[in-house]
Amino acid sequence: MARHRKDLGTRRVRVDLYRPGFLIPAPDAPWIECTIVDVTDEGVSIDVGALPVPKVFGLSFTTGGEVIRICILTWRNGERVGARFVRSRDLRRKRQREAAREAAGKPEGRAAGRG
Repeated sequence: MARHRKDLGTRRVRVDLYRPGFLIPAPDAPWIECTIVDVTDEGVSIDVGALPVPKVFGLSFTTGGEVIRICILTWRNGERVGARFVRSRDLRRKRQREAAREAAGKPEGRAAGRG
């Protein structure tokens, strides 16, 4: 049963799930079973074992794929990883900005005139 836990010092509510889910490493790749440990409005913590996790991945909360979120990996601690939810529109914009930087010859993630 999921239970709610109020984080100290924040207004976010974290829901402890400990339920099976599926990591989707790429659109045509096989789904990898994982355990969804907890979830907030902004992200998720999942147990993936020793498996490598891509920077951007999908996460299905159901076996049939009725509930899928796009995630960006933010941290890893042993077998557990944390990810932030992103909208597909935001992901497309980020990739467009990175492509524009590459075309202009600027290093990724650095401000113009630095580095």
